[in-house]
Amino acid sequence: SKFFALAPAGQDYFKQSSTRLHYIAAKVIQMTLDIMQDPWTVVQEISALGLRHVGYGIPTEHIAPFVTACVEVFSTVVEQPAALEAFRWSLGLISQILVRTILEGSTIVMKAVTANSEQLLKKAIACAPRGKRAEWMLNIQVGTQRISPLSWAIESGSLTAAGAIIQDLLTIRADRERYYYGMEDLFTRHPDVVELLCNEGQLIYDLLDGLVWRSRTTTEGMRRANYYVKYLLIDKEGRFAKGLHAIAQTKDPKVMQHPAVNLVSDTLWTGIVRWQFIVAKAWFVLSLGAFMTGQALLPKSRWKFDFWARCIIFAVRVFVYLTTMLRLLATSMRDIVQAYRRRDLTWFRGIGVPTFLLDAYQAGTMFLGILLLIMCAFEPYFYCASSPDFPTEECPESADTIWMYSMWTMWAMLTHWLLMMELSVFSTGLSSFVLVCVYVMSEIFRFFVALIFVLFTFASAITVLEHTYTDMQQVLPTVVALFAITVRIFEDDYRDFQEDDMLLLMVFLFLVASAILLLNVLIAQLNCSYVYVYQNMVGFARLKRAEVICQTLSEDALAAKYSRFVDTLGLDNRLEFNQGDVGLAGGLAIEESASVQQVNSDPIIRFGGSCSAEMQWPEEGLDEDEDEEGNESMNRFERLERLVEKAMKKLVSAKATGKGRVKNGSSGMGSSSGPSGLSTDVSGQSGNEHNSESGED
Repeated sequence: SKFFALAPAGQDYFKQSSTRLHYIAAKVIQMTLDIMQDPWTVVQEISALGLRHVGYGIPTEHIAPFVTACVEVFSTVVEQPAALEAFRWSLGLISQILVRTILEGSTIVMKAVTANSEQLLKKAIACAPRGKRAEWMLNIQVGTQRISPLSWAIESGSLTAAGAIIQDLLTIRADRERYYYGMEDLFTRHPDVVELLCNEGQLIYDLLDGLVWRSRTTTEGMRRANYYVKYLLIDKEGRFAKGLHAIAQTKDPKVMQHPAVNLVSDTLWTGIVRWQFIVAKAWFVLSLGAFMTGQALLPKSRWKFDFWARCIIFAVRVFVYLTTMLRLLATSMRDIVQAYRRRDLTWFRGIGVPTFLLDAYQAGTMFLGILLLIMCAFEPYFYCASSPDFPTEECPESADTIWMYSMWTMWAMLTHWLLMMELSVFSTGLSSFVLVCVYVMSEIFRFFVALIFVLFTFASAITVLEHTYTDMQQVLPTVVALFAITVRIFEDDYRDFQEDDMLLLMVFLFLVASAILLLNVLIAQLNCSYVYVYQNMVGFARLKRAEVICQTLSEDALAAKYSRFVDTLGLDNRLEFNQGDVGLAGGLAIEESASVQQVNSDPIIRFGGSCSAEMQWPEEGLDEDEDEEGNESMNRFERLERLVEKAMKKLVSAKATGKGRVKNGSSGMGSSSGPSGLSTDVSGQSGNEHNSESGED
């Protein structure tokens, strides 16, 4: 209250709840004590606090009244003059450090970020020397503390300013001596920039678009493109970067289909991951072949009673137990222990479940290991080990286990084949089809829930009805019969119900609800779901492949091999922009179809004049209105287009209000050509006046 009385404008900066304000007051008092005990640490904390206040836009004029109010309140509860003086001295020192930090950190860039204004930001960075332009947008340092305007813009929600910073950093500018491109500075200052932007909508697209340069010229329908994706492939230590993993975690198929992400994914897949994936899955394919041989092929063949066949069956089954079963169980137990140690758990009703089990493939492998363990416990060959005809599975000791063994084998065989769908990542088309099938399964599940409800509803009603049809006397047989009618496998005919008119009516009503209503709703839902998935199915397939890439490259055993692979990419070699124009390093050069992206002008902004790095970039290029060939640039056409749009809006507005009538009885806008070549309306207002108004806009 005392502070608000001394500085009423300060109320606009203290809008939090009372509990939050009490917390701030307690922190102030604690800080005055801590600065006596550990001054070095507290000074660092105050500097960091001051830089945050720069982002909040706090005026330094409010700090002195705040200190005065704190001292006055403190004096009412403290009787010792020495304690009051110590508090006043500590708080005064803190305020001086805070004011100095705010004044030194309040750059014009931070003020533009606080205002969230793209126009102010462009004016601010236009004052920067060309060699330090990126530093102005990425680093503000006061003492040992630093703050990034870009990071603060994202954190504070100033996304317009953040987008303008990213676009400016990733714009290639050039003079006659060197190129200026902020990609290296951006990823050096913010190695986690991809993770920061993944959940910020358009900003991730601004970043990815800025990593691509495309030539304006084409040759035989092909265009040269440079993708500066070095830091999507490696981090500053040379290891696999986390950017692709962050993009895959968003589950956004549109981001995954961006050309830069596609290039990174395809490069990693074809260069190193595909072969590693084949090697990792080879044992699984071999295991399935052995499992089929020992369970579905030889035991069902005409040689199943031959001694050699029984030996092969027994050997194959033991091989599956010793390799597949033990490997799956050991891997699952290791992952579970690590998940609990890292506390990587997902909680369901107070029970912590390892997060990796939420993945269908990981859960399926553990389930298969458990099924194989149960099969091993019921293995008939083990029960017949004492039989004189061993190896055999037919003996008195195994008679009671044969059926149980066959049931668990059935589920294990089904699970084994379903896990083979993981191999669909080899083809994006096949993977897209599999993902479409998986996606529409949710609609089929909802249909079956509704169908079960309808089945039991009508089955219960028909059961209580007095009728003579024997197959619908109890609930469960009636449910089976109605389901058979729905899927058209019912053996009887409707004429069997003619003697019971009410039963026939109930069956017809059931057909209307199930076959006509529910089935057609299912078809409509599947159609809508397929349309949605079809638009993004390639993106979903690439998301699945990206997850496989990240999982494979996360293994420490591949670090040395990955480093050798990156060396073959030549990321440190400078890439050409045009023939003989050697440009920037850190990317991959490819030839792509000219129809991928239309490029009307040179993406590089080139300037003449002085080449000193201490000079500012001109607000407009030396010949910004002319391109390299001396032709009129698009800027003049854009201004002319805006002028025409403004004139048309005025015309429509005038007609709507009845003020569009022109003198001399003519309808429409009478005009004549003025000296400038622009039209002059009948009221005497020339096109030059319209042009001046457009310039003011």
